[in-house]
Order: sequence, then C-alpha cells, then structure tokens
Amino acid sequence: MKTALITGGAQGVGAAAAKRLIADGFTGIVLLDRNAQGLARTQNTLQSATARVEICHADLRDEATPKYAVERTISAFGRIDVLVNAAGSTERCGMTDTTTQSFARVFDVNVRAPFFLMQAAGTEMNKARAGVIVNISSMLAYGGPPNLTTYSASKAALNTITRSAANTWKRDGIRVFGINLGWTVTEGEHETQTGFHKLPQSWAQDIGTRMPFGRLATAGDPAGVISFLVSSDAAMMTGAIIDLEQMPVGVFDEHPALAP
Repeated sequence: MKTALITGGAQGVGAAAAKRLIADGFTGIVLLDRNAQGLARTQNTLQSATARVEICHADLRDEATPKYAVERTISAFGRIDVLVNAAGSTERCGMTDTTTQSFARVFDVNVRAPFFLMQAAGTEMNKARAGVIVNISSMLAYGGPPNLTTYSASKAALNTITRSAANTWKRDGIRVFGINLGWTVTEGEHETQTGFHKLPQSWAQDIGTRMPFGRLATAGDPAGVISFLVSSDAAMMTGAIIDLEQMPVGVFDEHPALAP
C-alpha cells in the first residue's frame, strides 16, 4: 500500500495529482479541501477497485487542520507516504492595498498551513524512515506583478521552507521538493481570469497560442512532475525547486522593449 495526503484536492492540481498517483499504483488517498461539494465529486470520480479515496473537509486557515489531516490519514490507512501541498490562496493584494487581514489570509494558507502539515507528516514519515513531500509553489516566487506582491512573498517563503525541510530530513529517508508553477489552467484560474480580470471565456486558448509551446500548462503537467518526484527515479534528489515554466527566468528572445 502507498498512500498520499493531498491538499486542494477538490479540483485543479490537487485532483490531477490524486488521479495520477492512483494510476501509478497508490491505493490510499486523502483529499483535503474546504469545498465539500468539490471533494465529493472528486472522490466519486477517483474511487475505484484499486484505490480507496477518503475526504477531509477542513479549512487550512484553521490552526488545528494540519495535525488533524495527518491524523485522519494515519487513521484511515495506517501510514503516510506522500504529502502534496497543492492548496493555495491567490488573493490579489499588493504593496499599496494589502491589509494585515489579507496578509494573514494569504500567509495562513500558503505558508503556515504547509509548514505545519510538513511538520506533522514528517514526524510520521520519520517513523518509517521514508516519505516524499511536494509543495506547489509559483514562478511568482521570483517576484510578481504589483497586485500579487503578498502572494509572491508567500511562495518565496514556501520555497525557503522547502529547502530547509529537505536539509532537516536528508538523513531520515524523507525527500522534499517544490514546483514553481508557470501559468496553469485550472478551474480556479479560469474563475479568476473571467471573473476578477474580466477576460473572455476563451482566454486560455487565446493566450496559450502565443506561448512558446503553443499552450498554457494544465493541471496534468504538474501532476506528471509530482509522479516523477515521488517515484524511485528521483531517489537521489531532494531540496530541488523545479520551474515548470516555458519562459526561462531572466532571459528574453529579444530586447524586452522590442518584444511583441
């Protein structure tokens, strides 16, 4: 039996990761999300003869959730082999309009919750001297647009925690990774782009055709990277922060002033 606890499991990257891990042979999955209806739909979709999918309806802003989620996983399956921190807040707030409340909301979900989930999961993994943790971060950890300054800071913090955790557990059989997502099409991103930014329903296709690889990433792309990182093929890696991005950082096809 191989088991995984996945946050943000109701949809998007979390749900795609669960689907991929089940295809890879995982037999126990716990999906955590505050979206009860989405959790139920994803559970029904993924439940199969070879995999048991449990749901954990909880809010990551609640300080008790990380410990509860890991305990729920141990109670259901007796072990935790993989933790995927896929949940995240993309609340728009920058240098000029972030309040103490909005700052706390973003950091509670993007930093505090993953930290204490890692702590709780790592304690259990250490008993077995084995485990893999994958944190879903963002290319905006390098710096982002003005209305995502707080989000960018939270992802930079998550990447530092990721490397520090890998260093902490490097002799304990626990490997820790981060994935910096580039622009990725998910249900949540579609809602943000069409609702908050008022883009047309075809935004993903319109923008994707102008990208180097001819499309934007989908949730299946990070799910594939997660599949590799938790496998034995990545057994000699830890602490890596992988840029899942078709636009290399710090380089341009031409002078930015001349770019289309």
